[in-house]
Amino acid sequence: MIYLGSQKKSLEEYSPKVICWLKIKVKGRRTKRNPNGHKCLNSECEFCNSKMQKKGGLDENFRELLNNDSIVAGLIQGDPKKIFDINCSLVKDYTKGIEKNTQKYFEKLKKFNDEAKSLFVESGYTKWFLKTKQNYTLATKLSRDTCTYCNRQYIFTLKKNGENSGMVPQFGHWFPKGTYPLLALSFYNLIPSCSICNGSSIKGENPLNLKDHFHPYVDEEISDLFQFSFFKKSLRENIIQIKQSPFNPKIKRTADELQTELLYKGHASRELQDLIDLRYKYSQNYLDILFNKTFKKGNLVMSEAEKYRLIFGIETERDNYHKRPLSKFKHDIIKELLNIK
Repeated sequence: MIYLGSQKKSLEEYSPKVICWLKIKVKGRRTKRNPNGHKCLNSECEFCNSKMQKKGGLDENFRELLNNDSIVAGLIQGDPKKIFDINCSLVKDYTKGIEKNTQKYFEKLKKFNDEAKSLFVESGYTKWFLKTKQNYTLATKLSRDTCTYCNRQYIFTLKKNGENSGMVPQFGHWFPKGTYPLLALSFYNLIPSCSICNGSSIKGENPLNLKDHFHPYVDEEISDLFQFSFFKKSLRENIIQIKQSPFNPKIKRTADELQTELLYKGHASRELQDLIDLRYKYSQNYLDILFNKTFKKGNLVMSEAEKYRLIFGIETERDNYHKRPLSKFKHDIIKELLNIK
């Protein structure tokens, strides 16, 4: 998993329009007939100046929970802990007076999730975010080139000339929208990822949570807390493994849920073997030849990062891992190979 950064500019551009969309769906637009409706201060707001109506068919008790402007804003732009806490708080309010773990409680909880799914997932994520190409807009602003979860696949955002369709990353929900439909449009719950990592078949069965797993918008040091490594099973067969601190079990839990070792298994006989072959072909002098002699011509001065990029096609700086596939993996393996005498 790779840290996504604060992305404050993207948040500032994403959240106002989503908040307006949601408030109008809950309260309707402010008009003479609906003085309690919503209208923002932006005279050019596409929603407040549209004919969009509030969503019908919602349970009024559920709708009332979202009449609080701070709750709506918190759901859309709050950090992962805040949106999770809001979800728990609204569930508590909706089921107030009902004893937990009773049939009536679970029926009420299902009703809450059904209402949230109708508004946030079906109307919001599917019909608005995806169908109106908001995913293209957000992906362009985030500007991430490889999958946040695996760093194996490019996730470029490209449009065909004159068309609205093209290539765009999938947005995985860190708090899964099936379990937490209320968080389907939350900025910090939308993780740009490849189709494999976002597929239900590759992830573990248990939902990720902040206590047991790292979050790409929260844990800045995540790329430094584990290393790719390998061990030799036979002369020509190597097994990729992940090394992590025994004092930080969240690394193993996160890697296990994301099936990281399984995803990288196929790279053992290719990228890993190529690096191993290169190490032994050049013996002790291979980096000296590649780094110090190949590029030592005239006044040509290149940084270590530039040399790694040209020789191995990877980025070596943590903030740039996302720019090229397998950067974290290859960087860790190369460092390990340098220590082999």
